[in-house]
Amino acid sequence: MLDRISADYADQISFLAVGGSSTRSAIFERAHEWMPSGRISWGLDEDQDVWALFGARGTPTTVVMAADGRVVAAWTGEAGELGMRAAIEAAIAES
Repeated sequence: MLDRISADYADQISFLAVGGSSTRSAIFERAHEWMPSGRISWGLDEDQDVWALFGARGTPTTVVMAADGRVVAAWTGEAGELGMRAAIEAAIAES
């Protein structure tokens, strides 16, 4: 779903996926499976610093930020496509 949504907003926002407890090879495989377009940057947070910074307690955790770095929305669990689009639209409106 996120890969499909990223196509609609590619010229307005950036997407980043962060794995927190896996191996680089496993993250690489999942990234290519879940995000085949390559529009979404991804990485492995081996020390879970990024997770701690945003208070992520489970997967998936989503954080939507405005251009100035303010958190516009955050949640753990799936938001569904409509919820994700609403949060993205809010971030764009605040930027």
